[in-house]
Amino acid sequence: MDLILRGIINYVSKKSGLKLERYRESYLRRRLELRMRCLGIDDLSTYFRYLKTNDAEINELLNVIAINVTEFMRDITPFEFFMKNILPELSMRRKTLRFWSAGCANGEEAYSIAIAVLETLPECNFSVYATDIDEDSLEKAKRGIYSREQLKNLSGELVEKYFERVGDQFRVRDFVRRHVRFKRHDLTSEEPVTKFLDTIFCRNVMIYFTEEQKEKVIRDFYEALNSGGYLIIGKSESIPKGNFECVSLTEKVYRKI
Repeated sequence: MDLILRGIINYVSKKSGLKLERYRESYLRRRLELRMRCLGIDDLSTYFRYLKTNDAEINELLNVIAINVTEFMRDITPFEFFMKNILPELSMRRKTLRFWSAGCANGEEAYSIAIAVLETLPECNFSVYATDIDEDSLEKAKRGIYSREQLKNLSGELVEKYFERVGDQFRVRDFVRRHVRFKRHDLTSEEPVTKFLDTIFCRNVMIYFTEEQKEKVIRDFYEALNSGGYLIIGKSESIPKGNFECVSLTEKVYRKI
């Protein structure tokens, strides 16, 4: 890592409290270059000077590093597997269930988990912990207002049941929202947001991490899950062999041994 890039990463890490140096260098460089193009800045030295004289730029850069593009029940088949195979099995173990959407972006995944549980186990007592490092995204998630495009994977019946219209947008209904708890959290440097979890969703997040970072996160997930609990990751991701057994390679579902 060259000195200027390292200086930027160290500076932003110190100011924000996030350990950005654990991200892959190639990924950080691409995100920095994207932000620089938005500002019309051509080189890292100029951007570093701009960064140090504009405090608001730190949050802007963090928003670019933490990619938050998603939709309800994205790649819908893992959610179908969750509803058909995982939830019925979990409901036979305990009356109260706990889930974690790690890297929840604007909240679509967290609310999707809640809707899946409500559809499958309507009488279930459950909580969804939803975390992200991007505070702006968390504020959007708490508001729970989305476009029609973000709901494209949901049937008209589900949209009608779980959302209310607000102009040309849709707000998650209160009886869904009360199950979801949003909190700022950095997977790469903090302890798990909670423990005794039944399922963790962390999809399309670890692809941006270094191997060291992934090992830390997987270790945390293992510690946070109940025995027999499930981890669902993105279809382009993988985890090392160890204390998880693969339940579905196609849907990237793993179970704590």
